[in-house]
Amino acid sequence: MRKKKKQDTLFDNPEEEQKEETSKSVFSVGEFLDYINEIFKREEYTVLGEISELNSHPTGVYVTLKDKEGEGILNCYINPFIYRTAGISLEVGLLVKVHGSPGIHKPKGKFSFVVREFELFGEGSLRRAYELLKKKLEDEGLFRRKRPLPECIREVGIITSKTGAVIDDFRKNLKPLGMRLHLFDVRVEGSTAPRNIMKGIKWFNAKMPECDVIVLIRGGGSLEDLQPFNNELVAREIFASSIPVIAGIGHDRDVPIASLVADVMTSTPSFAAMTVNGSWDKLVLGLPDLERELFGLFEEVIDRSKSRVILSTDRLLERISRLIVRYKAVADAIVNAFSLRIQKVNEFLKHAGHYLAAVDPERNLRLGYSIIFSEKGNVIKDVADTGEGRSIAVRLHKGSLKARVEHIERDTQ
Repeated sequence: MRKKKKQDTLFDNPEEEQKEETSKSVFSVGEFLDYINEIFKREEYTVLGEISELNSHPTGVYVTLKDKEGEGILNCYINPFIYRTAGISLEVGLLVKVHGSPGIHKPKGKFSFVVREFELFGEGSLRRAYELLKKKLEDEGLFRRKRPLPECIREVGIITSKTGAVIDDFRKNLKPLGMRLHLFDVRVEGSTAPRNIMKGIKWFNAKMPECDVIVLIRGGGSLEDLQPFNNELVAREIFASSIPVIAGIGHDRDVPIASLVADVMTSTPSFAAMTVNGSWDKLVLGLPDLERELFGLFEEVIDRSKSRVILSTDRLLERISRLIVRYKAVADAIVNAFSLRIQKVNEFLKHAGHYLAAVDPERNLRLGYSIIFSEKGNVIKDVADTGEGRSIAVRLHKGSLKARVEHIERDTQ
C-alpha cells in the first residue's frame, strides 16, 4: 500500500517527476548553459553595488560591481543603446542600482549580469554625478543661452503628470487671460521619466510649434527624486527645443540641471505660472497709457480731418466762385457776340433791302418803264429776240397789253 501511494504521489506531481528525470539527464556543456540561461531569464533582479571597474567598448559597457563592504563581485554588461539613452554617465566609485537578469556567456563560460535599467544611488553618488554633469554642460555653454519669452503668451505646452497637485497649482495661479493649455502627461520620477520628458519636448516642437512656451514642472523632492531632471539627455533636449522652456521644478538646495539649461528658471510650478502671467504685464500695465494715447491720436485725426474739410470747403467755394465769374464772362461774351451778330445781320438785311428796292422791276415800272415778253414768255432784251409781225406782250406799271411788231430798227453801233 505504501509503495502504491508513493507511485500515486509521483504521478500526481509532474514537477517532481520532471525534476527526477532532469537529475538523471546528461547535458552537453552548451545544452547545460542554455538550460541555466533559460532559468535565469525567468526573473529579473535589482542589485546595488559600487562600480570598481568600467570599460566602454563598441559592443557595450562592461561594469564590475562590488559590495561597499564585503567581498562580493558582479560583472555586468550594459547594451550600448541602453547606456546612450539613459543620460547618466557612470564612473568608478559611483554607487548604482542595476536591474536585469543574470546569464552565462557560452563562449567563455563567464557569469555576468545583463543590465536592462540602471540608476545612481545614494547622496554621495548622486551629488558627484550632479557636479560632474553641471561642470560639463556649463563648460559647453548650455547654461548661458537665455531666450526672452514672447509677450502675451497664448499657447502653453505643459509637461508634467496629469495627476497630483502640481498641475492644479499651476492652473490656479494662471490669470484668466484667454490662454490655451496643452498637457503632455508624463511620469516625473523613476527610470522611465527621462525618456518621457524628452518625448514631450520633441512632441511639442514637432506637433505644436505654434506653442509660445513649454513649461516643465514638478513638485519638490530630494536629489534622488529629481534624477530625471539631472539627466544629460533631458538637458540637451531642452537646449535643442526651438520653443522657449520655463522650468518650474521644486528643489531644496541644488538647482536641477534642467532648470539651469531652461530659458527661464523658477523654483515652483506656482512661480512658473506667475512667469507666464508676467508676459502680459507690459500690455496690462500699459493699457491706461495706451488708452490715453489712442484717444489723443483719435482727437488728432479728427482735428486733421476737420482742418482738411474746412480747407477743402474753402477751396471748393473758391473754385465755384471762379467758375461763376468765368460763367458770367462767357455768358456776357455770348450775349455780346450774339448782339453783334444780330446787328450785323440787321445791317446786312438793311443793305439788302436797299439793294432789292433799287433793283425791284416794279420800281422801274413805276418810273414809266415797261417789260416786253416774246410769244414764248421770254423777256426781250434785243430786237433779235423777235421779228416783224410777231406778237409781243408788254407789262406796264399798271396792267399789260399785247401788240404786233410792225417795224424793227436795229442799232447801228
